[in-house]
This record gives sequence, C-alpha cells and structure tokens, in this order.
Amino acid sequence: MTKYWRKFGIPYLTATAAVALMTVLIAVVHADRHASNISMLYLLIVTVAALLLGRGASIYCSILAFFAFDWFFVEPRHQLTVASFSEWLALCMFLLTATIIGQLTALLRKRMEEAQKSRNETAALAEASWAVASDIDRDRVLKKLMETIMKVSAADAVSMCLQNAEFDDSPVWIHSNAPIQDDELSKEAMTHALVRGQSIGWDNSPHWKKAFGDLKKSELIYLPITLNNETFGVICMRLKPAATIEDSEKNIINSVMNHAAVVLHRDKLLQIQTQAKALAEVDRLKTALLSMVSHDFRSPLTSIKASVGSMLQTNSGALDAETQTQLLQGVDQEADRLNKMVGNILDLSRLEANAWTPKKELTTMTELVGSVVDSFGEQENKRIKVDIADRDKEFSFDLVQMTQVLRNLIENALKYSSDDVTVKFYNGNNMMNIDVIDHGPGLPRGEEKDIFKPFHRSKSLQESSTPGMGVGLAVCKGLIEAHKGTISAANQSGGGAVFHIALPQENGDTKQQ
Repeated sequence: MTKYWRKFGIPYLTATAAVALMTVLIAVVHADRHASNISMLYLLIVTVAALLLGRGASIYCSILAFFAFDWFFVEPRHQLTVASFSEWLALCMFLLTATIIGQLTALLRKRMEEAQKSRNETAALAEASWAVASDIDRDRVLKKLMETIMKVSAADAVSMCLQNAEFDDSPVWIHSNAPIQDDELSKEAMTHALVRGQSIGWDNSPHWKKAFGDLKKSELIYLPITLNNETFGVICMRLKPAATIEDSEKNIINSVMNHAAVVLHRDKLLQIQTQAKALAEVDRLKTALLSMVSHDFRSPLTSIKASVGSMLQTNSGALDAETQTQLLQGVDQEADRLNKMVGNILDLSRLEANAWTPKKELTTMTELVGSVVDSFGEQENKRIKVDIADRDKEFSFDLVQMTQVLRNLIENALKYSSDDVTVKFYNGNNMMNIDVIDHGPGLPRGEEKDIFKPFHRSKSLQESSTPGMGVGLAVCKGLIEAHKGTISAANQSGGGAVFHIALPQENGDTKQQ
C-alpha cells in the first residue's frame, strides 16, 4: 500500500494542489483580464510537475489545468461549454501544448536520472576495480564489493559464504556493514547455489521455484560466485521491502560478481603459491640437513672412530702416555663439536617454535664479556680484543642467550680470519650496541642477509674444508629478535666483515652503578 501511495497518491495530489493554488492566485490578482496569459501560467505548473513528479502527473496536471482554464476563465464561465470556435481551438491548443511540454520535460528528467545513475554505477565499478587491483587483502576487497552492490541496487544487506581452503563442511562467512542474520537464510537454497552453481531468487526461472517454491523469504537472493566452471562461494542479498532488481542493476551486480570471482581465484592461486614455497623451503632444509649429516657429522665421527680404533687395536701398553692423551683429547674435542652441532639444531627448532623467551636481568657489559671469554680457550682469547665504552652501565638482557650469540659470532670470526677479532660495546639512542669485527676475506657479495637463513652456506664454502652447518647465525638472529633487537652484517671498506647487534632498552631497562 505504501509503495502505491508513494507512486500514485502523492504525485497526483500534489499536481491537484498546484493547479488549485495557481487558479486561486490568478483569481486573486485578476490575471484573467488578459486571458491569453493564463495558459502560460498553467504551462509553468505542467512543466514543474513533469520535472519533479513524473510523466503521469504532468499529463494529469495538463488535463486538470484544461478544465480549470475552461471552467473559471473562458466564457461562459462555470460551465464546460465554449461560446465560440476560437475558444475551442485555444483550449485544444493549450491541452496539446501542455501535454507535449510535459512529455518533453518528463523525458528530460528521465534522461537526467539515467545519466546520473550511469555515472554512479560507473564510479562504483571503478572503485570496485581499483580495490581489486590495488589491495591483496581478500576480506577487505570482498567487503568493498558487497558495499558496491548495496550502492547500485535495492539491497539493504549483503553477506558472502565462501568455500574454505580445505573444502570441508565449514564455510567461511564474510559480512558487509549490514549483515544478513542466520535465521533469515535458507540453508537449502544456500546449498543448492553453492553445490550446483545456480542462482536462487534472481529471476523467475522454474528450476528454483520447483525446488523451493516461494521460499517464504523471497526477498533474499542467492548468487553463486563462479569462474571457469568453479564455484567459490555464494553472495546473499536481502532486498528492501517491496523492492525489485532492475535489468541495469543486474548487469552491474553481475560485473561485481565477476570481480569477486577474480579476487577469490587470485587468493586461491596465492595459497597454492605459498604452499609451493613452503614445500620448496622444506625440501631445501631437508637437502641441507642430509648434506650436513653426510658431511659435517661424518668428519668428527670419523676422527673419533679412528682414535678409538687405534687405542683398541693397539696394545695399550705399546702406546706411551703422551700419545694416549693426544688421542683422548682429539676424541673429546670432536665430541664437543658434535654436541655443539646438535645443540644448535635444537636451539633453532625451539626458536622456530617460539619456545624460547628471554629471561632479562640487569647486567653489565663487563659481566657479558667475562661470560663469553670463559667459553673460549687460552689461545683463542689471545686473539679477541674487547673495547667497552662504559663498563659499569647495566643493560637488560638474557645473559645466557647473549653469551651464546656472541660466542657464535666470535667463533665464526676466528674461524674465517687469522688476525685478531675486535668486539666493541657501546650505547646510544637508548640502544645497547655490539660490533664484532674481523679482518678476514669478508662476506660474499649479495649474501649479507642470506647468511642468517637456516643451513645457508656460501657457494665458495660448500666445498671447502672449513667446518660449519649454516645454523649458528640463524640461531643468533632468532635470539636477537626474541629480544626485539636487530642483527646485520656488512663488509668493511678495508677488508673483513662487521656484525652489528642493536638491542632496544626501554625506560627502566638501564641503570648506572
């Protein structure tokens, strides 16, 4: 009832009131003294009615003005008769002119509305296309597309049901700012659209009416999102009361649906690409682990077996004490090397599982240096030069973890350089800074970041006799990041490499003794 009242009642009552008001105005100001001007005043009412109220109201206004003109201002007055043929001709010309002007004005209004609607639809599609092209966040783009549907149609709520990545029985829902409630949805219609890829409520096709009747909830529309015969999900639309979808709106909605299909297809391809990268990384780590087991583990095991075998095969009495000591020391060193390799792998696995949380305590740099130096032998300590800017200032960090980081960095520097290694400790910008500097061959060009990847070894070192698994620096990076710090590596202009560590210190993390 409200729809028909808005479409017919209000416009025609307004037209009647406008003609009546103009008639009263003419009578009051005595404009009828110049009857030829009266028709022009009525034509103004007809034009305004066509522009504001539509074609039907303008025709009604023309007819009503014709009778008002005849009844009130054409002799004999207050009768629907005309005294002369010229008066009849004037009345007919007025009616014809009023009708033509009304029709032309209504047509102009319709063209203006169509042009404005076309501009709005074009702007909405351009906005949707830009969102698809510039944003890779699936949910955000789909919400934008649902908002576009609400802008260009009579829908007041839109929701989207997607097949999840595993295609099991748990669909993924994405809602617009005005979602459709669960109790409004028909699961049968949803399943039909999702499985068969057929729209429900979109048109008067018998295939869904036969299956679902009028659905009781007939204001809901279910549209499958398909591309290349693959259904990615369903868009559910709830129309405003007594509203319908026009053909032009259907074209725009179909275009938006195609955009949604492209977004979901792209998201599927990204997931496949991500899985492929993950599998490639797993394969790389597997290959690196096998290489490590076959090379790095074999060397110390071979040395241990040779030493123990010599002691077992040779009469113990035939070996002097010095030789036995050397063999046992070799076994001990190689066992320590194996233990460290296994420890690094275990540390890396714990870091990747986020199972290693720093236990921060206020500690001076002097204590950290002492802990690191104690982990090296006498010959190695002779090559380590330490420079501490402020020995008594305390910083907050995990002493055990930072000791392991510095030991790994210094050990690498000693391994690849025959010169001394310098370790500098300083603070600035509320940061604890550490530099480990060597004067060796430096880092391979372009691999300054790759060296921190697990099991990464430079191509120039893969066939060398220098021991290493490519795990120590990855552990260092993980421990530093657990402290919310950063670690980087670069070549020096004069030769050698420098590893820089920066640990942020929040208020209360530092203390001057």
